[in-house]
Amino acid sequence: MEQQQFFNLTPDFSPGFIVLFVKLVFFIILVYLSVLVMNFLRDKFINKVTDTKKGDIFDLLIILNKLFFVSGFGFIIANIIQFLLNQITRNGSAMIWGNGSAMIWDYLAFGIILIFVGIGFKHANKTINNNKIE
Repeated sequence: MEQQQFFNLTPDFSPGFIVLFVKLVFFIILVYLSVLVMNFLRDKFINKVTDTKKGDIFDLLIILNKLFFVSGFGFIIANIIQFLLNQITRNGSAMIWGNGSAMIWDYLAFGIILIFVGIGFKHANKTINNNKIE
């Protein structure tokens, strides 16, 4: 009989945290964009002052940088804890690269990707700050 292999994105210990993180990022971006629109409308119709600060995108880049960087390390630490707990509950009989162990490393890979995206936001903020015309 042939074994069917599949790729499972929801590990045993903490299912759905990747989806929760993506929803949190979208929520933060939507709230930030709504605040930007309200500030634009306030400056356009209520405050007729033309000397306003235009550093809105820099704040969003800083927020996303910190969120992705800290969350990346959180996912990596959670993956290590999950791996250790899986080893304890299986009495050490599970192999690192055995059957079903590919799903154990999903959060580690996602955490590393988040760290690099956070570093990218940091470099984007520095590049925009260096290239802006004052």
